[in-house]
Amino acid sequence: MKIDEFNSGNAIKNKSTFIYMKKIRKTLYAALIISVTTVLFIGKAHAIQSANGTAKIAMPASPPKGFKHQYAMVNGVKIHYVIGGHGTPLMLVHGFPQNWYMWNRLMPELSKHFTVIAPDLRGVGESGKPQGGYDKKTMAIDLHELVKKLGFKKIDIAGHDIGMMVVYAYGAQFPDEVNKLALLDALVPGVEPVWSQVKAQAWWFGFFIQPHSSELAEGRMNLFLADFFPAVSFVQHSFTLQEKAEFTRAYSVKGATRASFRWFEFDQDIKDNQEFTKNKLPMPVLAMGSDHFAPFLGDHVLLVASNVSVCTITGSGHWIMEEQPAQVQKGLLDFFLGN
Repeated sequence: MKIDEFNSGNAIKNKSTFIYMKKIRKTLYAALIISVTTVLFIGKAHAIQSANGTAKIAMPASPPKGFKHQYAMVNGVKIHYVIGGHGTPLMLVHGFPQNWYMWNRLMPELSKHFTVIAPDLRGVGESGKPQGGYDKKTMAIDLHELVKKLGFKKIDIAGHDIGMMVVYAYGAQFPDEVNKLALLDALVPGVEPVWSQVKAQAWWFGFFIQPHSSELAEGRMNLFLADFFPAVSFVQHSFTLQEKAEFTRAYSVKGATRASFRWFEFDQDIKDNQEFTKNKLPMPVLAMGSDHFAPFLGDHVLLVASNVSVCTITGSGHWIMEEQPAQVQKGLLDFFLGN
């Protein structure tokens, strides 16, 4: 892992980004063909089945020791979250196709220093799945309302993947209520030149917003995720069986496939970010990207924030929490506990 201060004179690594995304695009395109072909041949599949082949409803994963499941009605939607620990509030925001449980390996150590809050975003798991409100500005307001309901005035916050986009929108809307902010292994919709380059290579951005894509995947997320996880990994077989089961379950809950796919409707996010980027984020910001998926992240974040530190997770693809958890934990602790 390499941490350093970022210099505004560094150029965007266009060539590197293109090579990485081209490789990922080829792998994921093959994964899509396998997934859809399988779906067409087997018909309806169940995410989790018992030994005799009948459908079995799985229970949500248990939180680590010292944490508990909680629910709150905020911004017109039910939000499920897991909370534990003590100290400054630290909100951890998951991405696709994960839920609060993506942070389970880090939560015990982080809870020694922070009151850790790990929500399920609207649209997945035990959170509500309304018809609308999947733009990142609204999803950030969900979390801000949750923070207020919990009685906190100012927080630290980190987000990965789609969660990174939500966390950026949180910091842009409520800059005076954020101590520090960490953006992990994704990008901010509409911020060029990286956005158009990645969007052109990432087939899943387009697939998820097709009119019938959720119908293809609904009830078959075990098949889809079995192909999707390794396609953007560098370290293969990095997920535990329990993690894979929990993520499959969370996206197989009624309405979750349709709702989570709507996170990829980026048009409104791009419009909102055009306004947000008129003012750079003023708080300290960590850009934590993997060397095999988001090597461009430091340059990219510098376009939207003025006080940026860079942490490169080495030997990792997109699933940094599972592929290199020790590096991620050290990077987050160094940043959030540092002066």
